[in-house]
Amino acid sequence: MNSEEFREFYQEYFEFSKRIAAGVVKNHSTAEDISQEVFCYFYKIKEKLDNTNERKLHALVVVESTNKARDYLRKAHVKREVSPLDEVTERVRVEKAESVEAMVIGIETCEYMNMALEKLRRKNQMNYEIFVKVKYMDIPPEMVAEEYEITKNNVNNRILRTRLWLKKELSKMYGD
Repeated sequence: MNSEEFREFYQEYFEFSKRIAAGVVKNHSTAEDISQEVFCYFYKIKEKLDNTNERKLHALVVVESTNKARDYLRKAHVKREVSPLDEVTERVRVEKAESVEAMVIGIETCEYMNMALEKLRRKNQMNYEIFVKVKYMDIPPEMVAEEYEITKNNVNNRILRTRLWLKKELSKMYGD
């Protein structure tokens, strides 16, 4: 594949690669970065690429985009502490509250949830990480199971147990 053919290949498949990566990482700017990495790789091996077989190129883009996105999720810098309730989202929700009482309840709920999740993080780090990844970061349970080398059912059971534990902790905090 020469440079002109590669340019056409890039123009035809870049957006497709970005959509695939976005489906995995759930972030469009990160997906764009991942697609750039995919096409940098393709550029390095452009002499080996066969542009006569469209189906093969299409499959190659799918595989490389998916793999790069999954690799991104496995990197250490992605495994950072995540606040379960984004402050901006919470502010918008509180600002839309109909009364001062509703605002206070919303703020208290957020604080109680953060305290319960912090307690969970100290008590059981693995359950905390699995819960946050699946419920707040929207990473599919299959990918989380693969990352921790456990079954999907084990991931779902940990999420269920964590939800029950959080419900119990929140009821203690609320005094119900």
